[in-house]
Amino acid sequence: MSILTHPGTMALSDNNDSRPAGSPGDRLPPEPQGRSGRRAPVALASLLVNFVAPLAAYYLIKSHVSSSALALALSGAIPVVWTLGTLAIRRRLDPVGVISIVLFGLGVLVSWASGGNALAIELQEPVLFGFLGLACLVSVVINRPLHPVILRWLGRNDPHYTDVARRAEHKNSMIITGLLGLTLAAHSAALIILAVTQSVSTFVALQHPIGLPILGAGLGAMYIYRSIMQARRDAAQGGDN
Repeated sequence: MSILTHPGTMALSDNNDSRPAGSPGDRLPPEPQGRSGRRAPVALASLLVNFVAPLAAYYLIKSHVSSSALALALSGAIPVVWTLGTLAIRRRLDPVGVISIVLFGLGVLVSWASGGNALAIELQEPVLFGFLGLACLVSVVINRPLHPVILRWLGRNDPHYTDVARRAEHKNSMIITGLLGLTLAAHSAALIILAVTQSVSTFVALQHPIGLPILGAGLGAMYIYRSIMQARRDAAQGGDN
């Protein structure tokens, strides 16, 4: 699964539209026609490749290989191949995708070195989510939230996020970064507990039913906070008028 994949981009935005709407140069260029229409199929394909395909492949492969670890490695290679193919087509380096590939390779290597233990492969996603969550929480502790950094990274493909990052208030960035960090840390902890206490088959079957609601709750909290802040700004601007 690709983290912080695009399902959370709306919740990460913090539209502090405090400048006059008609100010010259403030308006972003209109989005090219057809781009929004292309995003839906791409997002659907990503969901299928990262969630549905590995699960289905694991159960299809399991009966034809000698171990659950090998079946898990082969099914887990599907998102890796997708990431590499996307990288080759777009010719852009995706740091999260690269980290996922490196962790997958390390998980397979450790599993092979330990005689086919599947735990190393199971933990590759929790390790990635945990690392990102910890980075967010540390950035809040040192008073340098990652929220604007994430928005500028997203702005490589959509200038809207770069503009939002430029106008983001520090307090709001701190809260959103903290919520994101807690969400990723909780997701990581849940999957680690599942991997350690359950069989490989149970882990494969439950990792998304358990993990996705946690991510959804965290993104929902960020969206609600953003909506409340936007409503307060709109009310303040209405009062001024």
